[in-house]
Amino acid sequence: MFVASHKQWNGDVVGANLAILEMLTGPHIVDECHRQGAKVIYEADDAVIDSYGRERKNLQHIGPNWRSNAIETVRRCDAVTVSNETLKKNYSRFTKKPVYVLPFYMDFDWYGRDLIDIKRTTDEIRLGWFGSKGHLEDLKMVTPAIKRVLEKYPKVKFVYCGYGGMSSDRLLTEVGWGEDVFRDIPRERREFIIGVPDEHWTTKHRLLDFDIGISPLIDDYFNHCKTYTKWLEYSVLGTPAVFSPPVYTEVVKHGKTGFIAKTEDDWVKYLSKLIEDKQLRNKIGQTARKEVFEKWDLDDHWQKWVEVYAKVAGL
Repeated sequence: MFVASHKQWNGDVVGANLAILEMLTGPHIVDECHRQGAKVIYEADDAVIDSYGRERKNLQHIGPNWRSNAIETVRRCDAVTVSNETLKKNYSRFTKKPVYVLPFYMDFDWYGRDLIDIKRTTDEIRLGWFGSKGHLEDLKMVTPAIKRVLEKYPKVKFVYCGYGGMSSDRLLTEVGWGEDVFRDIPRERREFIIGVPDEHWTTKHRLLDFDIGISPLIDDYFNHCKTYTKWLEYSVLGTPAVFSPPVYTEVVKHGKTGFIAKTEDDWVKYLSKLIEDKQLRNKIGQTARKEVFEKWDLDDHWQKWVEVYAKVAGL
């Protein structure tokens, strides 16, 4: 059973052999599961125990009491599962129990395999990004390159979903919709789209109708603990994209299934290539899509989870 929110959990493991904690709850949750005979795994795809300093504005900055409580929770769990080797090293500091790496794959039962044929009413090229407020510094890093690209190509529009803020002359707008991260980019050249709950995301993503995607990441420890989810999501829809080196160098084949940009000039260079060459966009997008279907389908890898869960549960 999965315990996603301990505040809504009634404390009953309903006879489960194994409980998976998807959020750091508290030692008492682990103890209660053990009392009822269930082993406990903490599942992590972020280094949430660490504090990353005030240079990252929108990340949660934890206090000493929360941190010690979180470490004790991990210590009492029977195992930890993480999504990459960097996270394994991170969590191994806090526990002597096994830490297993279970990489991310694409769950096509959830995401779907279809494409939507959207008929354009304009000749614009849609350059897009989606994500959460934790990416503020990443977006600020890439904004100068986006601005240069938009100045160079009048038909390009920048589309951002979930975070980035609604543009307005009224301060009240930013209070309601968040900081306008892209205020240096003319309003008529960008489009902000509100995010949606997870259950609606796969349809929403298709309707964004990106021609080109981006995934900028500054080079810090927090981002090295992240995963390559955006490459999977862009690729499953055949969207060619440009990525930062952290995380993505392990999956993106530069020039074949995407581009890796290390500098501002790199961002402008590779975005320009994709904007100018529709055939290149199609080739990279379809090559990446083919690779995700062939190598990153969860249906071909689910046994890894079963093996780890069975081992921890003693089955």
